[in-house]
Amino acid sequence: MSSTLSLDAAQRIAHSSLSRATEMQVAIAVVVVDTGGHPVVSLRTDGATFLHARMAAQKAVTSAGTGGPTAALVETLGEMPALLAGLSSQPDIAVIPGGLPLLVDGAIVGGVGVSGGPGGEDVPIAEAGAASLRTA
Repeated sequence: MSSTLSLDAAQRIAHSSLSRATEMQVAIAVVVVDTGGHPVVSLRTDGATFLHARMAAQKAVTSAGTGGPTAALVETLGEMPALLAGLSSQPDIAVIPGGLPLLVDGAIVGGVGVSGGPGGEDVPIAEAGAASLRTA
């Protein structure tokens, strides 16, 4: 696999996330972005709202841009309130769990964001999607 994110790979990531959400019986939106933060795939289950889709996109962009999971960013920035406030005020940024960077051979090729889980389900659903990239 090259160090870019193909449409096929992005679709596989999104569908793997949707499959995991269905298993967990959670209505979610999943967005996969490239390294520029541009959407490649955006899908949502029945019951997921437009707000879930927006938040999923923000989580994906944040992870693609920072190179780390949004959950780790939450922990790190919790100790730096001024930086947290500044970053949180930026458009298209979400400092809440559910975003993961997508890596190929150690290089960031994009991000995946999931939103909609009411109790911490977003992270394992995003992990299922990201795992499909590693197993291709």
